[in-house]
Amino acid sequence: MSLLRFGSPLLAVLFALVLVSAPVSAQEDFSRGDCNLDDQINIADAVLSLSILFSGAGPALCPDACDVNDDGSTDISDPVSLLSILFSNAGPPPEPITCGQDPTPDGLDCPTASSGCSAPPAEVCDNNIDDDLDGAIDCADTDCATDPVCLPPTVSYFGDVYPQVIQTDCTVCHAPPSNFGGLNLEDSATNDSYATLVNQPSAECGSYDFVEPGDSSASWLFRKIEGTHVAAAQAAGCSTTAAGSQMPIGGFCCLTPAQIQLVKDWIDQGAAP
Repeated sequence: MSLLRFGSPLLAVLFALVLVSAPVSAQEDFSRGDCNLDDQINIADAVLSLSILFSGAGPALCPDACDVNDDGSTDISDPVSLLSILFSNAGPPPEPITCGQDPTPDGLDCPTASSGCSAPPAEVCDNNIDDDLDGAIDCADTDCATDPVCLPPTVSYFGDVYPQVIQTDCTVCHAPPSNFGGLNLEDSATNDSYATLVNQPSAECGSYDFVEPGDSSASWLFRKIEGTHVAAAQAAGCSTTAAGSQMPIGGFCCLTPAQIQLVKDWIDQGAAP
């Protein structure tokens, strides 16, 4: 008797150690009671559970799903519980009722998920295929919004904006000797055209900087080349007369859509030098 009294706690400790040290099995999401993994909970699940127990139909692909009463084992009580739920208003089974993880630690696992509980394949952003079957392909899929393949190329002032826009279309008027409007955009050893524009208030509407990094709509340079400067001045309480004309002025107007988009992208990306 004393040996049994000593042995029982010892066996309990050893059993606990075995459970703690046991390797973690695969655990997919599942729905409690969906024993046959057809994404429906009905009598077919109870029939399969009975067949596994008594007709050699097993093993279950997801034992956790077959453990309807969540007691940590699969036995006759599980199909009985499911039939009671289906036909005797016994109430819903324990969680997860729909796809999820087992909230109760036990010795069962779920190495196979139903199609409804399987994670959809990830969208590949450059293969012209709707991989995740959501109707959007590659960069049109919001899943690809931060993928490098879908991000616009980084635009810089001296590498892109100055040679393709400022130097070609703006310095005709805004450079020595005219410096129209007191604005010199020629980049030289004595004049930094980048510093002239970025975070510098416009003389035509001081509520706007020529370039507000990260916000093209708040940048006077962009509003002037886009042709929305009068509305911008009016919204800010500036003189619409002082706002002047769309740039480039007169016969030099206007920039191409590609040039305007280049300036917009540059500003919205942070107006890098």
